[in-house]
Amino acid sequence: MEKPHYKTWVRTKPLVMFAVLTAVCLVLSALFFVSLFFLAFLVPAGIFGYILVIVGLSRWRFSPAGGDWQDRVHQLLVTRVAGESVLDIGCGSGHLLAEIALAHPSARLTGLDYWGDNWEYSRELCLSNFRAEGFADRATFLQGSASNLPADLGTFDTVVSSMTFHEVRDVTDKTESLRQALQHVALGGRFVFVDLFGDRNFYPDAAAITAAISESGGAVTEDAALSELLAMPFPLKHGKVLGHARLIAGGRAASGNFRI
Repeated sequence: MEKPHYKTWVRTKPLVMFAVLTAVCLVLSALFFVSLFFLAFLVPAGIFGYILVIVGLSRWRFSPAGGDWQDRVHQLLVTRVAGESVLDIGCGSGHLLAEIALAHPSARLTGLDYWGDNWEYSRELCLSNFRAEGFADRATFLQGSASNLPADLGTFDTVVSSMTFHEVRDVTDKTESLRQALQHVALGGRFVFVDLFGDRNFYPDAAAITAAISESGGAVTEDAALSELLAMPFPLKHGKVLGHARLIAGGRAASGNFRI
């Protein structure tokens, strides 16, 4: 029987890279142990080793074996979804959309992702997972960039996105993806986004996030750090993992007042 294979946010490539770098530096430090040159390799070995621990432990935490914290983040979005049509921008391997399918059995589902060789996700993987889940006839998967969504994509009762916007490489201003997403929220519909909105490396101006939403016709009704919503264990609160992640939710007014 076919089984779904969902991926975590942590790719295999960084784990392998830092493992190799740590091992090489340790070997070189051992070779030069008789001289002070060993410190030139021992120090970076410690740095690479620390990064390896953070990356590797984060991957484990996100997996079912380590507490399924990626799913716990996804459930925060699932509980805020409403309506009969849902768009997931940056759907990855389809896990969030599958959870939405379970919670909303009649919803029409659309997943969009850039995918690409740098990731372990693909459209084919999404389709395979949804066949295994029995949702294949309820979902459409499209390839595209969050910074340039298809004009004919249409509008949706709820638009969600989880840990995607900061990864968009074809624009410098990460709020452009927010503006694009809001264009596809139906009047009276809602949006729920989780991203590294608190990381000034990606979002230098916090006010620009709210401005991008309001200028696109949206209104923020919830803005909270993930660490306030979930009691995350080490190392998920680390600044290089989810320490800067925030959930921002709201909607577009149908006419006059908007309620969520």
